[in-house]
Order: sequence, then C-alpha cells, then structure tokens
Amino acid sequence: MVNILATLVEARLEWWGSLLNEVEVLLLSEEDVISIGLTMSQCMSLVEEVLKARVNGQVLSPPKVFLDMRLISGHQCDADAMPAYVKYIDMCGVKWIGANWENRNKRGLPNVIGIIILNDPESFVPLAIISANWLTAMRTGAATGLAVRELARKGSKSLSIIGTGYEAKFQLMAINEVIKLDEVKVFDIDGDAMESFLKNANQMPHVKITPCKSVKEAVEGTDLIVTVTSSRVPVLDGELPLDTANLICSLGTYNELGEKLMKWFDKIVVDTREQTKSEGALADWFAKGLISNGDIYAELGEILTKRKKGRVSDDEKILCVLTGLGCEDIVVANVVYKMAKERGLGKKFKLF
Repeated sequence: MVNILATLVEARLEWWGSLLNEVEVLLLSEEDVISIGLTMSQCMSLVEEVLKARVNGQVLSPPKVFLDMRLISGHQCDADAMPAYVKYIDMCGVKWIGANWENRNKRGLPNVIGIIILNDPESFVPLAIISANWLTAMRTGAATGLAVRELARKGSKSLSIIGTGYEAKFQLMAINEVIKLDEVKVFDIDGDAMESFLKNANQMPHVKITPCKSVKEAVEGTDLIVTVTSSRVPVLDGELPLDTANLICSLGTYNELGEKLMKWFDKIVVDTREQTKSEGALADWFAKGLISNGDIYAELGEILTKRKKGRVSDDEKILCVLTGLGCEDIVVANVVYKMAKERGLGKKFKLF
C-alpha cells in the first residue's frame, strides 16, 4: 500500500512539473534591504510620485485589511494586509505587517514585523519576498517629510517628537531633509527607547536634541509636532501648550489624539480619506460621529498635485494624519528588488 501511494505521489509530481515553467522567488533579508543604501531623499521622491499617481487614477491601493487576533485568542497581536497595484511601474504586491508590543521585552524580537510580496501583475507569479521593517520606516518618514514640506509654516525650526521607537529616527531624517531644524524635543514613556533614539540622533550634530520628562514639556514652544506612538489612549490633546505649533503630524496606529484637540486645528489633511475612517488617530472620532468626510480638507496627494492648496496663511494650524498606504510600500520595494537583482543580493528558492 505504501509503495502504491509513493508511486502515485511521484507520478503526480511528474505530471505537475511537466505543466509548469520553473519559477524562482528572491528572498531579501532585512540586512539585504538596508545594504541597498536607499536614501531618504530617494524614498521621498518615490512616495511623492506614487501619491500623485494615486490621485490621477494610476494606482489601486485599497484600505488595509485589519486582523485583530486578540478578539478570539490570547495572542496580543494584530496585523494589516496592504495590497496595491501601481500602473506606471506595472507592479503589484502586498505588505503583511503585524505588531505585538511585548515582542522586544519578552522575545527579543522587533515589536513590528513585516514582509512585502511582489508579484508579476500579468501571471501573478511571485517575484520577491522582502523584509519590510526598515523599508516601512523609510517610506513612513518620507510621507511625513512631504507633509512638512507642503504644510509647515515657513521659518519653522523646532520639532517635538512624541514616541521615540524605531520609526522616530526616520521621521527626524525626513523632516531634516526639508527644513533646517535648530532644536528637537523628544519624549517617550519608555526610557530605553528614548535613550536608543538619542544615541542614533547624535549623528546629526547640527541639531540640538533635548530629552523631556513629559509630553507637555516636549511640545511647549515648538513649531512642529510629530506623534508616532503605539498608544491606545490619547497622548496629545487641546489642553497642552500648543500655541506656537503650526502643524501636527499623527502617525500612530491607534487613538493617540484627544478629542479636545478638535478645537486647535483649522483643517485636516490625510493620506487617504477612506482608510482614515477605520485606521489611525481619527478612526475613533469618525466612530463617535465627531467628524465626517466633509471635515477632511484634502489628501496629501491632492496637495502634491496642486489640486488643493497646502498652507494658505502663517496663522493656519493644520492637523495631518498619515495612516500609510500599500502603494508606498510597493514603489519602494520595487526599487529595492531591482537593485538587489543587479547586485546579486538575497537568496532564491524554487517555487515550481
């Protein structure tokens, strides 16, 4: 009986193999991706191009599919699937990224872990599986840099960063590309995270970086505020000293903005109207009926394409909420994939 089954399996494999051309998939590790040497300036150009193309109907990038495993299990993990197709590079793919905020302390792993799969859009053959942690942080920083370039008041020189985890240094890198910073004030409830950030930020000697003991201390007197936290409760609200701030950029996954902040801003800019209703800092406001689609002034892509004006006066106070788009990941991953092939990086495995 065993011999018969083995013969049947062997015959099946021979038949399957006779139908297929050989397909190899490139695997790129985090080390491979970083070694490519993609700069923040390059990443900003890629993200700007795809946001413009999205507004012009050349991109399919639907809202994230959110999977919260905490609902029916003891696992403290949630995840997003972020598919996209970008016509002008003729590439499709998906980012699969999840978070367990206890990973670092309990398992010695990154709190956020992601991969990007690139596929040929005609045959759907998978081309590459790419580690996405560094890549995600770069494209997230790039989007903020573009927002600051378009929305910050001219002459802004001081920045507050609330949340100094892995992505914070990329936020600083991107903003430093578009404005000359004199001072950066930072705060995080995790002292180790703040210490790690300060160590990395010291590589920018022309910028004075000040660690703070509270959110209030960090935001007082600054021009720009970036919140990039994993907090499920508000860390920023209208009761804080925000008089000097002209732009707040929120990048947190959850509810990091308090409702009283609604009295502060003159207009809201987002990266995607549709996704903002269910993801990021404004999702709770939408759920409670505090804001609606009509309260969103523009998408960042509309401002980049000049369909909408960005800042119209020095007095304007703008809230920008960026939840992240799969198309941003695909365009950056596509460049990494092509450069990796040219340099012979990564490993291949045979799919068929």
